[in-house]
Amino acid sequence: MKSRATKWLILSILVLFLVGGFYVYALYQGIPDSIDEAFSEFYNADVAEDQLMDPLILAGPKVVPILIEKIKDKDMYRRRYAIGAIGNLGYRSAIPTLKNLLEDPSEEDYYRCDALNLISMIDIVKGRQLAIQYRDEKNNCLASLGVAILSEDSDTWRRSNYMRRSYYQALLGKHY
Repeated sequence: MKSRATKWLILSILVLFLVGGFYVYALYQGIPDSIDEAFSEFYNADVAEDQLMDPLILAGPKVVPILIEKIKDKDMYRRRYAIGAIGNLGYRSAIPTLKNLLEDPSEEDYYRCDALNLISMIDIVKGRQLAIQYRDEKNNCLASLGVAILSEDSDTWRRSNYMRRSYYQALLGKHY
């Protein structure tokens, strides 16, 4: 029978092998080297809809200030996915811009709904405060999202969130 130390050594080697393999795979997948490369991949990607925001997610925090400015442009190409990337990156500095988008009645309903959704992803307390205002909205998306965010079973909303995409899903190119 193997000693406990031997078992731990084998387990440690296995973990190192898996982490190393994951790192090599990530390099192979091509994490964007720069913000310009991330935006180029974002604008030109020919992937499934749920994967469109991946280059921005993989670019990480350095892309957030640029995204915050770009999503103010109502004519931005793939704007919805840029907005989604901001929420998935989770930076509170984006909340005022997302809140402005949410409160702008001239915005398309789905952008407003996405804004509430992503604010809630970044800060659930702030999201719930805003959801109270929108749960009785005539906009069906805002109303149903507001109810979902405020429900006692809000974990269902979190798990089924149509905009949620993890760094690892983006890295691995996982398609739903």
